[in-house]
Amino acid sequence: MARIVLQRLLVSLIRYAAAGIALILLIEFSFCVIGGSDRHVWKPISYGPVPPELSARPVSWAGLLEDRVRVSLPVLVLCVPGILLIGYSWGLLGARLRRFHGARILAAPFSLFACVPGFWFVVLVAIYSYFHWRRPGFANDLVVERGPDLLTWWHAAIVALPALAAGAAWQIRAVSTVLEKEVTRPYLRGLFMAGYSDEDIFYRNAFRRALPALFALSDRTLSSVAGSLICLEYAFRYPGLGSLFVESVKLGSYGGVLLSGMAIAAFLSFAVFLSEVVVKLIRPEGAGG
Repeated sequence: MARIVLQRLLVSLIRYAAAGIALILLIEFSFCVIGGSDRHVWKPISYGPVPPELSARPVSWAGLLEDRVRVSLPVLVLCVPGILLIGYSWGLLGARLRRFHGARILAAPFSLFACVPGFWFVVLVAIYSYFHWRRPGFANDLVVERGPDLLTWWHAAIVALPALAAGAAWQIRAVSTVLEKEVTRPYLRGLFMAGYSDEDIFYRNAFRRALPALFALSDRTLSSVAGSLICLEYAFRYPGLGSLFVESVKLGSYGGVLLSGMAIAAFLSFAVFLSEVVVKLIRPEGAGG
C-alpha cells in the first residue's frame, strides 16, 4: 500500500509542477509577448504588494490566498459531494432501469438546468437580490451576529448550484454507462442461466467488478467544476479563488494569477491523487492496469 501511495504521490507532484510551469509560461506569453509588458514573471519586482482592488484590507499574498480559499471552500463542499452523491446514486438507479432509458430520464432535469444560459440566471438572481435586499448582487452588507451563519452558505449555494447541475448530469450518465457495459459481460449470462436473481447478479457481481471503473470517474468532473468556479464566482461577485483569478488577470497582477491558478491546480491534483490511489487499492487481483 505504501508503495502505491508513494508512486501516485510522485506522479501527482510531477503533474503539479508541470501545471505550475505551464501557468508561468502562459502568464509570460500573455502579458509580455501579446500584451507588450516589460514586467517579466521571473522578476520579484513584478509582483509587489497585494493591490487594493483584490482585498478590502491590507494583507500579504499568503493572507489573500487564505481569505479566498476560505470563501471558496463552502462552494466546493456543496458542489463536489453533491455531484458524487447524486451522480453515483442516480447513475446506479439509471443502470437498474436501463430498459426504460433510466439514465437519460434521471439526468434530463440537471442537463436542462445546466443548459440555461448562465447570463440570464445571473440576471434573475441579481434582480431578486435587488428587490429583496435593496441592492444588486449579494447581501454583503448584512452581518450575521447571532446563530448559524446561514447567509454565507446561501451565497455559496447560489454559486455551487449551476456547477453541481452540470456535473451531476454528466456523472449520472457516466456511472450508468459503466454499469450497463458491465452487465453485458458473457459471465453474467451464465449466472442468469444458473438461476441467480437479477438483484444478486447486478449488485454482487456486476457492481463489485465495476467498482474500479466507477471510482476512476470520481475526479472526471472536477476540471469542469474548477472552470465553473472561475466563471460563476466572477459573475456573482463572489470573492473566492475563481474571482481572484479573473480579477488578477484584469489588473495584470502576476501574484494573484499564480496564487489562484496554483491553488486550483492543487485541488485538482489532490483529487486525482486520491482517485488513483483508491482505484489501485480496490482493483481485483489479476485485473489488468
